[in-house]
Amino acid sequence: MKIDIYRLIETDRSIVGRVTIEGQQFCFDLEPSRFHPVHAGHPCIPCGIFQVKLTMSPHLGYVTPELQDVPGRTAIRMHKGNKPEDSLGCTLLGESHGPAPDWVSDSHDAFDRLMKLCREAEARGEEITAEYHDIAKTSSEGSVVGIPN
Repeated sequence: MKIDIYRLIETDRSIVGRVTIEGQQFCFDLEPSRFHPVHAGHPCIPCGIFQVKLTMSPHLGYVTPELQDVPGRTAIRMHKGNKPEDSLGCTLLGESHGPAPDWVSDSHDAFDRLMKLCREAEARGEEITAEYHDIAKTSSEGSVVGIPN
């Protein structure tokens, strides 16, 4: 199963993106800012492809998708949360973006839906990967490149 995270908007506090699974819109996400994270030393995840395993989070107290081999980092997960303060460098999931710029809503619902799909993929013996894509650039013709429709 392939999860893609397309970063869309970056503020001083966070990055909001769109999450797709197998190319289909799934939910939104919120990550810490790359330059000024709320929790010093815990910026956003670098762009790249990471294997995902379902593991127990001792910090959170529940099973989450954990990204494997994130350079210079450990225990990087996708989990519940709404605002930058809820993340120590992890990806927070939400059904919608807002009402504030640095906020995703209905996080429990988005997380539960993702966990269901991850558990099903794991039961089928499928590899789960997450690919993080940087904020799209505008081409010289004025169209946005880097984010599929």
